[in-house]
Amino acid sequence: MNRTVTLSAIFLLSSLGGVSRSAPLNPLDFASLGSLPTGGFTIDTDALTFGGAPGGVLFAQGGGAPDIAVFSFDGGGTLAAGNAITVAGSNPLALLFRGSVTLAGSIDVSGSNGVDAVQQAVTGLGGSGVAGGGRGGHGGPFSSNQDGVGPGHGVVGSNSASVSGVGSGSGAGFGTAGGDGGVGVTIRAGGLPYGDPLSGQLFAGSGGGGGGGQGVMRYGGGGGAGGGALEIGALATMEFSGATILANGGNGSLGFADGGGGSGGAILLHARSLSLDAATRIEANGGDGGSGMGLGVGAAGCGGAGRVEIVHNPGGGLVNLGAIEVNAGAFDGDCNDSEPVVTVSPNVGVPEPAGSALAMLATLAAASGRWERGLSRNDYPED
Repeated sequence: MNRTVTLSAIFLLSSLGGVSRSAPLNPLDFASLGSLPTGGFTIDTDALTFGGAPGGVLFAQGGGAPDIAVFSFDGGGTLAAGNAITVAGSNPLALLFRGSVTLAGSIDVSGSNGVDAVQQAVTGLGGSGVAGGGRGGHGGPFSSNQDGVGPGHGVVGSNSASVSGVGSGSGAGFGTAGGDGGVGVTIRAGGLPYGDPLSGQLFAGSGGGGGGGQGVMRYGGGGGAGGGALEIGALATMEFSGATILANGGNGSLGFADGGGGSGGAILLHARSLSLDAATRIEANGGDGGSGMGLGVGAAGCGGAGRVEIVHNPGGGLVNLGAIEVNAGAFDGDCNDSEPVVTVSPNVGVPEPAGSALAMLATLAAASGRWERGLSRNDYPED
């Protein structure tokens, strides 16, 4: 009997402590940078700076997942209404707090839209990603890097010497599959889903494929970039009060054949308890495929939905009055499948203050003691 309780205690402690990508990141595993800065500021996930000051660290997830730029702060911080954390850099971002945090401002790691082609002049360019979001593919027929970037990237539409062989790019997948691009013989399959669960490995969204082109006269549009990856974790409570947290995919752009949409990105939230008020908005939507339908080359594929995961400790909970949108983009292709793109779950692996863990262990031990005291020697199984 005692051995069972002891094993449970060891499992609980190992889940709450230590850096492991099988569970959300623990703020106590990273040196604190002090209080969250007041007002708006910029975080660069490549330079590992916040407000121009150094201090972030790069956490290697392994297993093919991207490294995460981690910034850990003391508890009690507030991102006030009207203020924004601006994110630059190519690595996913984790904001961690050694206590409670209130978020009333905005954080945006959305991918940018592709750039339209100018016929007989300039091919379309793929949108740029941030915080791990994959770049969109450039338009055809002569540019390089015409496929999107990322595990679920869209592919470039058909390039051809004849107009009838030109097609639009496909959309990227992540939480759901991206939409197909092109029509008939020029169809290009959309990107596939990946990256579930986020608390296991934090991936970002992927870029849509560029549109195809023909000869030196007709140029394809650029694909939209994938939404980035954002993890926000607190040891105690996390309160969203009119906050805007965005990780949307970029739209594909126009060309002789259009670019595909980027997939939505990733938002992972974890704390002992979380609350979202009615004015809070959280989005990880896929980007639209380019909408130029009049050229007979088929619409571009829509970007698949991203992923949002909210994890709380079993001793805490979630109160959600906010709007959480995780939808696929518009235009061509079936961007909906059975993948769960919004998940909410209790998990003993969610980091929380040491006192909470000790209190839970004490409860387990007390329960074990009461059970044993209620049994006689004859009630125990023989060895």
